[in-house]
Amino acid sequence: MESKEQVKLKFKGVDFPFVKVKSKSIYNDSDEMDIDVNIHPQYFLPKGSLNKFHIVMNVTINVADCLDIEISAIGTFILSGVEGDEDIRKQFINANAPAIMFPYVRAFVSTLTSNLGKITSSITLPTRFFKGELEEMQTDERNLIEHPSSPTNDD
Repeated sequence: MESKEQVKLKFKGVDFPFVKVKSKSIYNDSDEMDIDVNIHPQYFLPKGSLNKFHIVMNVTINVADCLDIEISAIGTFILSGVEGDEDIRKQFINANAPAIMFPYVRAFVSTLTSNLGKITSSITLPTRFFKGELEEMQTDERNLIEHPSSPTNDD
């Protein structure tokens, strides 16, 4: 009887190669914060590697009349035991990996905003569930690190 190798997902960590904070005014703590959060996760498959992939989360946070934040986070993952099984690979890419990575992005945002002094109070992103298929990034790995945010970023 042949035994199958168990599928393993190894999380190698998150890098934050792009962080932009633009303060418009000092936060008035007597006002309730009107916060708009947009999280756009995508995946990237490095050429020549069948078991490595990246999840790229571009996060924008706008606190009305106060603050704009843009963050790109890149999570690195290694899969083993899925050689030739694209369905299992897609499941890990679309659901498991973003769910593993998100708490690190959430903690980064909380720490960043809590250290901004009087610009804003600490912002904690709400819990997020990832459903559906992520869009694949079409770039080369060097551009992934050098230019992680959207190409419309002119500032």
